[in-house]
Amino acid sequence: MLSRLALCALFAPTLFAAAPAIETGEIAGAKFTLARPAQWNRRVLLLAHGLRSPDRPLVADLFPEHLAYRTLLNEGWLVAKTSYRRNGLIIADAISDLDALRAHIVEKFGAPSRIVVEGESMGGLIATLIAERRPIGAPVYHGAVAIGAALDAREPGSSLELTHRPQIPLIFLTNQSELAGPQRYVSSEVTDLTALRAVLFRVARDGHVNVNQAERLVALRALDAWIERGAAALPPPAAGAAFFDATVPPQPQPSQAVMHADGRGFDARVIEVSAIYGNVFLNAQPGDFGATGIPRQQHFILRAHGQTFRVLHGRDFSSVKRGEWVAFPNADGFTTLARNFADAAASARLRPGDTVSLIRIEASQQTPLKNQPPPR
Repeated sequence: MLSRLALCALFAPTLFAAAPAIETGEIAGAKFTLARPAQWNRRVLLLAHGLRSPDRPLVADLFPEHLAYRTLLNEGWLVAKTSYRRNGLIIADAISDLDALRAHIVEKFGAPSRIVVEGESMGGLIATLIAERRPIGAPVYHGAVAIGAALDAREPGSSLELTHRPQIPLIFLTNQSELAGPQRYVSSEVTDLTALRAVLFRVARDGHVNVNQAERLVALRALDAWIERGAAALPPPAAGAAFFDATVPPQPQPSQAVMHADGRGFDARVIEVSAIYGNVFLNAQPGDFGATGIPRQQHFILRAHGQTFRVLHGRDFSSVKRGEWVAFPNADGFTTLARNFADAAASARLRPGDTVSLIRIEASQQTPLKNQPPPR
């Protein structure tokens, strides 16, 4: 786990610089968004998203204000994202769409000195496959971070297979509950002792891609140092540990909730909505739930735009059945409000800036949960 001193060094350059220029467009049916700083340092971060349902819109949902990307933008990096040309299990064409976005950047702004890929879930597999490609001539990609990489995913009809032989620096950033696949990858037998080996960074938190912006930045910083100075620049695991611990626990902040006079609930604000999945992110923190007596693994009432919903204060999406409502702490220390395999934002007509009320249900009115693991 990172020390306080290391955190200070990590976040030192995060002061706001001039707002980046935002460009949107479409290439071969794939939408893209890129953010370009006023003073480009000729480095590029390309983002590869995960699996999206075929019935959802094609969206290149880049968030330049998020900590990791804002930090790189302030340092002069260009950050770009593609929607891919279609949703669903798309791997080969997704790689082509990333290549096309890279080519667009080169044609419009000139050749970058460094291009790295960050992918999550299916995008982590895509980033890994890009890292394994043998370049013809000088490499066009220089490193990759695979977050919660879905290494077992296979696209029907595609001949792409993992070789477990990256050609460029590759870091797996993985939650502790999903270590098996990346661990097999980095531990695979290599006869050539000079061959490049991928490394695994563990996040001491369960879940899938349940990492925060600070942890993303840790991995991107380490990757950049590896590219710049070699593998010796990577942070070492703690004594006796198999992998580097990249965990950055979210620091509690002053409550932003407005407590109800009767002490049974509070109002929270919608700070972000996922256009892809319909998940809603609230500025509520765990302490706000505690202050109003809404414990984990119990239901509460959500009121929004005159509607009322029964929500479980759970651990993650799996805490509830398909279509049911759940709220749980996210890796950034705030609250994710969602419906399992459904669109919470559309159901409650929620947009960023909206206010919702969360109200305790008394114990006598709680419905017992069946076949649920004990709260943690």
